[in-house]
Amino acid sequence: MKTLLKIIIAFLMVSKVFSAELKIEVFGSDNYFKYDVSETQKFFVWSNNAVFLTDIGINGSVECKGILEIIDSISSSNIMCKWTETNGDNFYAQFFVSRGSVDQDATVQKFEFLSGEGRWEEMVGQKCLGAYTPLVDSKFMWQGKCDITNKTLERVKNYKKPE
Repeated sequence: MKTLLKIIIAFLMVSKVFSAELKIEVFGSDNYFKYDVSETQKFFVWSNNAVFLTDIGINGSVECKGILEIIDSISSSNIMCKWTETNGDNFYAQFFVSRGSVDQDATVQKFEFLSGEGRWEEMVGQKCLGAYTPLVDSKFMWQGKCDITNKTLERVKNYKKPE
């Protein structure tokens, strides 16, 4: 029994050592073009223009475009975003609503890094979670987090762009 307890404690300590989190915040404005197809079916073309901030000091701008549908109070989406870091490097991420509805106060999305330049190459294939909250006057805030290894976080954080 003592051996099993030691193994469990060791596993928990090792898993904590090898896990890190990258947090991203976005603030901006969004635009909707809406079709009210029926009382139970709505179709939106959505776009935004925003800035992003990370918890490791990397900032930039983000522009997204995509579609959202609400059918019988169930939302689906397909949104593509181009993120541009202040050093000019880009990455693309794709978003899908996983909980909530566009006609509610907030939604939760799953998103994935599809391609990236510079430090963002490290994140390609990474799947993450985010939460969108609409504000007043077509403004919004969004928060995302990616569970990654400590090594990946350090490579992203300490990347130096070649001159």
